[in-house]
Amino acid sequence: MVDEHRVRVAVVNDYELVVAGVVAVLSRFPDRLVVADAFLVGEPIETPVDVALYDTFGREGVAETALRSLVQTPEIGRVAVFSVDLHPDLIADGRAAGAHGFISKALPGGEIADATVRIAAGESLVASTPSRRQPITELAWPGKDEGLTERESEVLVLAAEGLSNREIAAALYLSADTVKGYMSQALQKLELRNRVQAAGYVHRSGAFRRVRPLVAPHEGASALE
Repeated sequence: MVDEHRVRVAVVNDYELVVAGVVAVLSRFPDRLVVADAFLVGEPIETPVDVALYDTFGREGVAETALRSLVQTPEIGRVAVFSVDLHPDLIADGRAAGAHGFISKALPGGEIADATVRIAAGESLVASTPSRRQPITELAWPGKDEGLTERESEVLVLAAEGLSNREIAAALYLSADTVKGYMSQALQKLELRNRVQAAGYVHRSGAFRRVRPLVAPHEGASALE
């Protein structure tokens, strides 16, 4: 399906800001990539794509059901997981669900584009960095303008969906103490007192708007599943 040395890629996530940020990065490389519209798992795909870039923001783990659905979609050539931290367990879970490659958000834009092309060409690739770095500036997430890091934003999102610190830790491949720290930092930056106020903030804020909202609070599933 790769045509004229350009790969057709679509971004998969249900947060509008997240999708817009990834599209902004990929669109800088029109010589290598053709960026298709974002879509949700289970929705019809009008035009086949070579790679679905599955952004894990706000998902529990790799959201196995959603990932398997992407892998089994005939209109998608290959699926790459795009995440802020390529934890070994995330990679193992993603491979078990059928993912063809993994790309770190800490990579420069050109390396993200190159990794996408290589995955489209058939490589089973883990494209990461030897050390932790902040995601490139074009990437976006809810609360970024308020000073939240991507991890703080993810913790806030999952807490608003009703997950406990222990459940969030399992979802993000972190320790419970680390999650507690992220939550404390997020509350302080947003001048909120507790998780109840945090949930209200998330549900009211336009920055946390989804392409399609959850049917109900946490039921062990996401809008992509």
